[in-house]
Amino acid sequence: MARGRLSILFPEEIERIHTISIRILEKIGIVVKSEIVSKMLLDAGAVRSPNGKRLLLPEHMVKSALASAPKSILLAGRNDAKDMRIPSSKLYASTGGEGVYVKDLVRGTTRPSTLSDLRDVARIVESLPQIDYLWGLVGALDVPDKLKTTMETKTALQYCNKHWQGGSLSAEEAKRDIDLAAIVVGGHKELARRPIISAVECPLSPLTFEKGLVEAQVTYAKAGVPVVAMVANMAGLTSPVTLSGTVTQTNAENLASLVISQTAKPGSPWIYSSDSVPADLRTGSIDYGAFEAPLMRAASGEMGRYYGLPVMCAGLGIEESSLSLSSVREGVPIMLSQALVPSDLGSGFGGIDQASGASFEQILVDAWIWEVAREIAREFDTDEDAIAFDTIREASEDMSFLTKKHTITRFRKESLVTSKPAAVITGRQEKAERGTLVREAQKEVERILAKEPTMVVPKDIAKEMDEYVSKIK
Repeated sequence: MARGRLSILFPEEIERIHTISIRILEKIGIVVKSEIVSKMLLDAGAVRSPNGKRLLLPEHMVKSALASAPKSILLAGRNDAKDMRIPSSKLYASTGGEGVYVKDLVRGTTRPSTLSDLRDVARIVESLPQIDYLWGLVGALDVPDKLKTTMETKTALQYCNKHWQGGSLSAEEAKRDIDLAAIVVGGHKELARRPIISAVECPLSPLTFEKGLVEAQVTYAKAGVPVVAMVANMAGLTSPVTLSGTVTQTNAENLASLVISQTAKPGSPWIYSSDSVPADLRTGSIDYGAFEAPLMRAASGEMGRYYGLPVMCAGLGIEESSLSLSSVREGVPIMLSQALVPSDLGSGFGGIDQASGASFEQILVDAWIWEVAREIAREFDTDEDAIAFDTIREASEDMSFLTKKHTITRFRKESLVTSKPAAVITGRQEKAERGTLVREAQKEVERILAKEPTMVVPKDIAKEMDEYVSKIK
């Protein structure tokens, strides 16, 4: 099967990046700011650098981790219909995270985000078939720090049946996440069998693992909860300014994260990930909208594929570009390069202002555009029937393909323009005003949120979760 995708690296370049990544881990090493995790790695074969500040990871540790890491993992929903098995020919899509304010794109008003906003994001995601899993698009800034991630996980699990991808800042927080998810599914063993949560635990670039995050990663790994090693380099600030240099450092940090998870528990589910993009060197800020961002993500996705691992390297969403759109069709080219990144998972719907904020309207706009854009990356048949030798021979006689059975039976599968209803590709033949799409999205958001918030878990499970959180001191 053929598939639309970006391909950046030649095989010899992939091999070079891998070889230099191993050299980085063996000769430069990593900083691990946790004595517990450092000891675990040293006991498994890591070596302290001459100055004692870094851990050097020999190649055999990387090879062992690659051998033990599952090449297929389940990200479970509350039922089989919402499961995601990766790697997959499909790119599964999610909201972004984690904005600290909510903006009404139509009225232009902005306010700090709250736990109830996360609840409403969960409700919107639950209602949209274009979105496959839930990220914490907004942070619960009205909740005390010690309970913030725990309350976010509880809320997500109580209001959305789809897989929840969160994360924790400490081993204690990770344990709470695991316990809450175990309450929902009926125990820790069942959670390991069908993990309804996964955790994004980022290395800090360059080549550093912060104490709380790495200890949370180990806690999740031991519980059988999938860990996403989302490396977020900023080229020119926290990694080399070159595309190849950033991709290589990103790869080395992924491999180091993999070693940590597999040392904690061989066979634990783990996902290769990159959110690395160029920095805006004029301002010193991250630049998700840089033209080179899809290239960096695609190259990292190819490295994950090289190892045969599940991959999360796609950034999705068009941010404030939606304000200028009159139709879905106008937004498809913006999202097209994102759809072609070789990845199993992608996040970003609803994010604005370089992911620092969020918009409910933007979730709808991104989802509507994605419904069309994702089809560009679908699989295409390349068997003899698809190539249609006999049809070509017949058409060479009467000069017409339109009347052929092959055309009539296959056009809906092959051509978006002629198979999608007008309601999906709005404005294909009609003129609409600038900003029409956002205004339509706001109407749909208001319709969804007008309904009374309803939990998706039984009352006894919700009560048990509430009681668990109430005992946290």
